[in-house]
Amino acid sequence: MSMKGKFIVIDGGEGSGKTTILKWFAETPFGKKFLITHEPGGTKFADKIRALALSEEATRAPAETQFGLMWAARAEHLKNKIIPALAKGVNVISDRFDSSTFAYQIYGQEAKHLEELFWQTREVFLRDRKPDIYIFLDVEPEIGIKRISQNRKKAKPLDHFEKRSLDFHQRVREGYVEFFKTVPHITIDAHRSLKEVQLEVSALVRKYIRS
Repeated sequence: MSMKGKFIVIDGGEGSGKTTILKWFAETPFGKKFLITHEPGGTKFADKIRALALSEEATRAPAETQFGLMWAARAEHLKNKIIPALAKGVNVISDRFDSSTFAYQIYGQEAKHLEELFWQTREVFLRDRKPDIYIFLDVEPEIGIKRISQNRKKAKPLDHFEKRSLDFHQRVREGYVEFFKTVPHITIDAHRSLKEVQLEVSALVRKYIRS
């Protein structure tokens, strides 16, 4: 019987470089051994929920609505993609996970009244499939927002979370810091060059998988 795979989450605010780094990592010989996925989304049905959550119609959706959508997508993602892979002994890396829900909805959207429900929902939905380690790419919101504004001009338009005020993104960062007080994590300084951060993420993943 194969051993359970490791479950790693890479998260961070806008412009932290996590998605770019994971695309690079996925193409490396080592990275090709992993299931690399993303949230919100990760399966066909969860991607439909993602499209709804990030649509222009959702711009005015309250935190309660987004909270429900994110957990619905996560339940689908876990049951139909992450858990089956882990059970086969495949190592999984997710671009965003419950850490983003805590940062964006509880703190960014100022819904701290949902904090107790968040931890209760986490226990019910994740049970013994909680991430083994989170890698937090930490960047000052001003720098992150500047990066995405420059990088997205020729690519896809910004979603409604990315377009929000600097105050919103500062609250998001505060939410991440708060969340990471309670779970196993490693914080990486993402202000450095993309290459430096790529190499550090790759080295940390290698070290964690071998430990």
